[in-house]
Amino acid sequence: MGERPLSPGATAWMGALCALMGLAILLVALRIIPTDEAKLHAPHWVVGAAGLVFFLAGLAILTGPPPGTPEAARTTWRTFLLGLGIVGALGAVFNWVAFGPGPRSFGGSVSIPFVSVSGPSSEWSGRIAFGAVAVLIDAFALWVIVRGLRDLLGRGR
Repeated sequence: MGERPLSPGATAWMGALCALMGLAILLVALRIIPTDEAKLHAPHWVVGAAGLVFFLAGLAILTGPPPGTPEAARTTWRTFLLGLGIVGALGAVFNWVAFGPGPRSFGGSVSIPFVSVSGPSSEWSGRIAFGAVAVLIDAFALWVIVRGLRDLLGRGR
């Protein structure tokens, strides 16, 4: 079954929804939208980084190249900076959860065939899981930088 790209209208709605969600989270982080501080469980900069991921993703969706654009023409300074901003902000959140100061509490469930485990998890198991993903995101960010600069500076062709 082939992939069908979203219609321009659906793409615009998805991009706008992501950007508006991110903007709302950013406004909470900036204390423009008031919230119960006890419910944040993270410093405002971490909340802002999470909002930035959604906001930049929405901008990337709204301003992305149209379907059918050749791969060589897809990498621009705009796409490079948007992608790096998204990956960098996401990495900041995961790195803070894994390696930042203060206690953490984790919960959830894992289901594999014939086994289902749910409930609270230890702080260390959660930090290890987030740490593993943080290292992967950091490696991906490094790849985005190297690949993007190589393509933009003409050495990737």
